[in-house]
Amino acid sequence: MRSVRPDRAVEAVSDGPVAPPDRPRDRLRRRPLGGPGWVGWAFVLPGLIGLAVFIVIPQVASLVLGFADSTLLGGTQFTGTQNYVRLLHDTQFLNSVRVTAIFVLVYVPANIAISMAMAMWLKTRIAGRNWLRVIFLIPALSPLVANAAVFRLLFQKDGAVNQALATIGLGPIPWLSDGDWALAVVIGVSLWQSFGYNMIVLGAGIDSISPDVIAASRIDGAGRFRRLVSITLPLVSPALFFTTVLTVIGAWQTFAQAYVITGGGPGNSTMTIMLYLYQTAFTNNELGYASAIATVLFVIIAIFTLFQLWGQRRWVHYD
Repeated sequence: MRSVRPDRAVEAVSDGPVAPPDRPRDRLRRRPLGGPGWVGWAFVLPGLIGLAVFIVIPQVASLVLGFADSTLLGGTQFTGTQNYVRLLHDTQFLNSVRVTAIFVLVYVPANIAISMAMAMWLKTRIAGRNWLRVIFLIPALSPLVANAAVFRLLFQKDGAVNQALATIGLGPIPWLSDGDWALAVVIGVSLWQSFGYNMIVLGAGIDSISPDVIAASRIDGAGRFRRLVSITLPLVSPALFFTTVLTVIGAWQTFAQAYVITGGGPGNSTMTIMLYLYQTAFTNNELGYASAIATVLFVIIAIFTLFQLWGQRRWVHYD
């Protein structure tokens, strides 16, 4: 019996030439307006409108106003790079950069260290650890301004903190009238406010580590420190990277704590960049100069973020 090739058998069965396969581009062109393809855009469109109205357009407007002399009452006159030249000689702005940099250098490592330590502690078999997670997360969910106002009352000269110190024979500490102590209070309140969120994220990273890996390391004789350095930290490094990036960005934008607790004082010792930007725009009525400050702050945050993205290849493990 004579064999028939498969392709010729198909030609024999079909009445005519075989049509080319339908390409996705052709199906998209034939799709009527209002079809399934537009359903996704209908859901995304409100978010895109909000992104454009509240983020993109204000950022572009701020960038443009940075090259102008403008006030909140109107009247804009473009002055070129005059605002940025002024920033280089503005001692108050340079001081705000120094104060914010000190805040970032102290706050970010302390936040990550406390969050990691608390996440590892809650990983152990302690009673009520789920309730403890909720308790530690409450400050991050509560209003920042309200918390700062409460701490301002606590750290006043005759506040509850100094009264508690007096009961054990310690003299009153000038928490809010001394520059170093005031900055320490702002950093401490910021840590109390925000470490709970990072603790939850890092705790989720620790929970994702396979128990078999930990068991194998114990069989090999690895101690707690060796397991921390060689197993826990590498496997949690994606969560560490995520929390570090967000914490650095938030630290450079610190505002409410310094504004409510100290008002930038004493002697501009807690004057952060965001607080100086706010006073420049809404107290001094220099909207153009404040926009230049905002642009410089954006560049600083972008540099730090890009540096972290570049450095993640050396210590972040996604395997």
